Amino acid sequence: MAQSAGDRHDLSRHLYITFPETALKSIGTHLFVVSAGKQAAPKPRFERVLARDLGLQETWFRDAIFDNPELVIAPCREAGRVTADETWLPWRIESNFGSGPIDVLLVSSYGRIGIVETKLSYNPQKRREVVAQVLDYALSLQDTDREDLPELPASPHAPDESDLVDALQSGKFLLVVAGDALDPRALRLSQALLARHLTNEWDLAMIDLNVYREIGADTLLVVPELLGTVQADVRQVVRVKVEGENPKAKVVVEHLSESDSPAVQSRGSLLVSIDAFLEEAGRAAPHILPEIERIVRAFEAVRSAAPGRIRLELKVGSMNLYRVGREGGQQRFLTIKTDGRMFVLFSYLRGAGHDEVADRLLALSTPFTVAPNQRRAYTVVKAANVEALVGFASQAAGLMTQSA
Repeated sequence: MAQSAGDRHDLSRHLYITFPETALKSIGTHLFVVSAGKQAAPKPRFERVLARDLGLQETWFRDAIFDNPELVIAPCREAGRVTADETWLPWRIESNFGSGPIDVLLVSSYGRIGIVETKLSYNPQKRREVVAQVLDYALSLQDTDREDLPELPASPHAPDESDLVDALQSGKFLLVVAGDALDPRALRLSQALLARHLTNEWDLAMIDLNVYREIGADTLLVVPELLGTVQADVRQVVRVKVEGENPKAKVVVEHLSESDSPAVQSRGSLLVSIDAFLEEAGRAAPHILPEIERIVRAFEAVRSAAPGRIRLELKVGSMNLYRVGREGGQQRFLTIKTDGRMFVLFSYLRGAGHDEVADRLLALSTPFTVAPNQRRAYTVVKAANVEALVGFASQAAGLMTQSA
């Protein structure tokens, strides 16, 4: 299609991907009880058994993961695939979005979606089929509208709706294949399959839920073991400028690093820079574009004034400010959308145990209408309130910096 002179296309693309695999030691066939004295005197207490030996079905593993997602999340967290302060909640069992029932659907406090498929050693399936199946579920889920997804769990750690929608649109999924004796060679096949979907933020983990039975008794232990992960990683962002109206038009490619554009967001983002955000705002709300730009520049200013304490991030259709705590966690507290809607978030602070900070932020939020559940406050940017909103952004950031 011919482009008019001066048209510009900002693209975020994976130019190459790294697939680091986490190398872990194999777990032995026995667990030992030892003494803390001078003589350890190890004695085998539990022996490893397969699901077939116990007559366990895939539904047993499915229900166990739903009852406590940490069975699969904890090893991912240890490997750095899940952040330390990201809480994962059970969402639904056997949800079907067009490609078959997903065994376990999880959702994190950041809005990230988890898709868990359970496979047992005595239920053989080609390695490629196992991986392709969970990727098929992800594709179907990403094509699903928010209205067709279940209601979020009733938990103080439930994410904000906007984060859930962002994860859905950008494919911010954690894909997990879990079983009692998985074939780690499937990770190699995952690389090629994931490479076909470069604009999605899909991470895949294979986790063995090793079952041990107490010798001479019926007590069972489950020991999660991360066999490996496949993670897509953006290394550069490209801006393509198309100049001219015919197929021979000049194409200029600029390679941008994160240092060149600090507001560039990571994998799969639909917005790749502040300029891209403002361009989208000009389309979504042209009548208040100057006011939106005032807020955007205020966001930039408070981030620059408190490096390491305030973080700015672009999502799908939004710009966001985060409080970064000394303990390493982060909580989103302020958002502006490309259509001019603006939100104050209290729920993430409360979910991280910062109730006092949330209460102080709530007291500052006089330019906003507070939702009845007090999880957020909201308003629409206008010429009449832009000065108050700019002042609020500065005050809120100051509060977050003092409390971080």
